[in-house]
Amino acid sequence: GTAIGKLHASDLVQFIGYGGALVIAWFGARQLAAEPPNDWKWLMPYRALILPVTTLAIVAISYGVLLFICDPFLSKSGKGIYNWIFIAAIVASIVWLILSWVQKSAALVASTDTRKLRKAA
Repeated sequence: GTAIGKLHASDLVQFIGYGGALVIAWFGARQLAAEPPNDWKWLMPYRALILPVTTLAIVAISYGVLLFICDPFLSKSGKGIYNWIFIAAIVASIVWLILSWVQKSAALVASTDTRKLRKAA
Protein backbone atom coordinates (compact mmCIF):
# COMPACT_ATOMS: atom_id res chain seq x y z
CA GLY A 1 0.00 0.00 0.00
CA THR A 2 2.99 2.36 0.04
CA ALA A 3 2.79 5.11 -2.57
CA ILE A 4 4.93 7.95 -3.78
CA GLY A 5 2.30 10.43 -4.93
CA LYS A 6 0.13 8.53 -7.39
CA LEU A 7 2.80 5.87 -7.97
CA HIS A 8 2.60 2.69 -5.89
CA ALA A 9 5.87 1.21 -4.66
CA SER A 10 4.93 -2.23 -5.98
CA ASP A 11 4.52 -0.79 -9.50
CA LEU A 12 7.94 0.84 -9.24
CA VAL A 13 9.54 -2.44 -8.12
CA GLN A 14 7.87 -4.33 -10.98
CA PHE A 15 9.05 -1.69 -13.45
CA ILE A 16 12.64 -1.94 -12.21
CA GLY A 17 12.61 -5.75 -12.28
CA TYR A 18 10.97 -6.22 -15.68
CA GLY A 19 12.81 -3.26 -17.19
CA GLY A 20 16.14 -4.64 -16.02
CA ALA A 21 15.31 -8.03 -17.52
CA LEU A 22 14.45 -6.41 -20.86
CA VAL A 23 17.71 -4.45 -20.89
CA ILE A 24 19.71 -7.60 -20.12
CA ALA A 25 17.85 -9.49 -22.87
CA TRP A 26 18.60 -6.78 -25.42
CA PHE A 27 22.30 -6.64 -24.52
CA GLY A 28 22.43 -10.46 -24.64
CA ALA A 29 20.95 -10.41 -28.14
CA ARG A 30 23.44 -7.75 -29.16
CA GLN A 31 26.30 -9.91 -27.91
CA LEU A 32 24.89 -12.98 -29.66
CA ALA A 33 24.63 -11.07 -32.93
CA ALA A 34 28.21 -9.80 -32.61
CA GLU A 35 29.84 -13.08 -31.52
CA PRO A 36 27.71 -16.21 -31.98
CA PRO A 37 29.04 -19.40 -30.36
CA ASN A 38 31.12 -21.69 -32.57
CA ASP A 39 28.58 -24.49 -32.12
CA TRP A 40 25.85 -22.39 -33.71
CA LYS A 41 27.06 -22.22 -37.32
CA TRP A 42 23.47 -22.55 -38.53
CA LEU A 43 22.82 -19.09 -37.06
CA MET A 44 25.26 -17.26 -39.34
CA PRO A 45 22.82 -16.44 -42.19
CA TYR A 46 20.28 -15.15 -39.66
CA ARG A 47 22.72 -13.16 -37.56
CA ALA A 48 21.53 -9.81 -38.93
CA LEU A 49 17.98 -10.61 -37.77
CA ILE A 50 18.77 -11.22 -34.10
CA LEU A 51 18.78 -7.60 -33.01
CA PRO A 52 15.69 -6.49 -35.00
CA VAL A 53 13.64 -9.47 -33.77
CA THR A 54 14.73 -8.88 -30.19
CA THR A 55 14.01 -5.17 -30.47
CA LEU A 56 10.52 -5.92 -31.80
CA ALA A 57 9.80 -8.27 -28.91
CA ILE A 58 11.20 -5.87 -26.33
CA VAL A 59 9.24 -2.91 -27.68
CA ALA A 60 6.04 -4.94 -27.56
CA ILE A 61 6.74 -6.18 -24.03
CA SER A 62 7.88 -2.78 -22.76
CA TYR A 63 4.42 -1.36 -23.48
CA GLY A 64 3.12 -3.04 -20.34
CA VAL A 65 6.31 -2.51 -18.37
CA LEU A 66 6.34 1.25 -18.87
CA LEU A 67 2.65 1.35 -18.06
CA PHE A 68 3.54 0.42 -14.47
CA ILE A 69 5.00 3.87 -13.88
CA CYS A 70 3.21 5.93 -16.53
CA ASP A 71 -0.38 4.80 -16.02
CA PRO A 72 -1.10 6.83 -12.86
CA PHE A 73 0.00 10.02 -14.63
CA LEU A 74 -1.69 9.55 -18.02
CA SER A 75 -4.93 11.27 -18.88
CA LYS A 76 -7.23 9.91 -21.57
CA SER A 77 -5.46 11.89 -24.30
CA GLY A 78 -2.08 11.01 -22.78
CA LYS A 79 -2.97 7.31 -22.98
CA GLY A 80 -3.81 7.77 -26.67
CA ILE A 81 -0.44 9.41 -27.31
CA TYR A 82 1.27 6.63 -25.34
CA ASN A 83 -0.48 4.01 -27.49
CA TRP A 84 0.49 5.75 -30.74
CA ILE A 85 4.12 6.04 -29.65
CA PHE A 86 4.23 2.28 -29.18
CA ILE A 87 2.44 1.64 -32.46
CA ALA A 88 5.07 3.77 -34.23
CA ALA A 89 7.89 1.98 -32.39
CA ILE A 90 6.50 -1.45 -33.32
CA VAL A 91 6.10 -0.44 -36.96
CA ALA A 92 9.66 0.94 -36.99
CA SER A 93 10.95 -2.34 -35.53
CA ILE A 94 9.07 -4.32 -38.17
CA VAL A 95 10.49 -2.13 -40.94
CA TRP A 96 14.00 -2.67 -39.53
CA LEU A 97 13.37 -6.43 -39.44
CA ILE A 98 12.14 -6.51 -43.05
CA LEU A 99 15.03 -4.38 -44.30
CA SER A 100 17.54 -6.56 -42.45
CA TRP A 101 16.03 -9.65 -44.05
CA VAL A 102 15.99 -8.19 -47.56
CA GLN A 103 19.39 -6.49 -47.45
CA LYS A 104 21.44 -8.98 -45.46
CA SER A 105 19.94 -12.34 -44.56
CA ALA A 106 17.97 -13.36 -47.66
CA ALA A 107 21.07 -13.57 -49.85
CA LEU A 108 23.00 -15.51 -47.20
CA VAL A 109 20.15 -17.99 -46.72
CA ALA A 110 19.82 -18.46 -50.49
CA SER A 111 23.54 -19.09 -50.90
CA THR A 112 23.51 -21.53 -47.97
CA ASP A 113 20.62 -23.49 -49.50
CA THR A 114 22.40 -23.57 -52.87
CA ARG A 115 25.52 -25.02 -51.24
CA LYS A 116 23.44 -27.71 -49.53
CA LEU A 117 21.83 -28.64 -52.85
CA ARG A 118 25.22 -28.85 -54.56
CA LYS A 119 26.56 -31.12 -51.82
CA ALA A 120 23.50 -33.36 -52.11
CA ALA A 121 23.96 -33.68 -55.89
